[in-house]
Amino acid sequence: MPIPTTEQIAAYETIPAKIEVSIKGLSDKQLLQRPTPEDWSIHEVILHLPDSETFVYERLRRVLAEERPTLHAFAESLWAQNLEYRHQEYRLALALFKAQREANAALLRQLPAEAWQRTGMHTENGEMSLYDIFTTYLRHGEVHFRQIEQIKEQL
Repeated sequence: MPIPTTEQIAAYETIPAKIEVSIKGLSDKQLLQRPTPEDWSIHEVILHLPDSETFVYERLRRVLAEERPTLHAFAESLWAQNLEYRHQEYRLALALFKAQREANAALLRQLPAEAWQRTGMHTENGEMSLYDIFTTYLRHGEVHFRQIEQIKEQL
């Protein structure tokens, strides 16, 4: 039964701070610049993160509180389009993402080892353990941090 290390939980929790440091000094124009018309800007990536983390927040808690709950998929492109990410305030989104990650990390640190084997049924991915959900979103934060770094290189 895999359980995360303290280093993994710390890495999960600190992604918002890494992003904050990474974008320091960038202008609003730079933050809104898209590498290509189809790609997201740094601003849009930042807006995506708390929306995605909202699903994680809910999934973690549902798996812990309920027996094999259904975990619904996240239509991220529809959220970005219909919530007009380009017109939302990225600073608020980053602060929310940081608070969500801190709350999730605090919860995860207090779990007993057996909690990590609890599962839910994802509508696209099938059965997922709490550990699977955690590692998916640990990677998710790292992927988007690297994406921001790559976009910065093109500015």
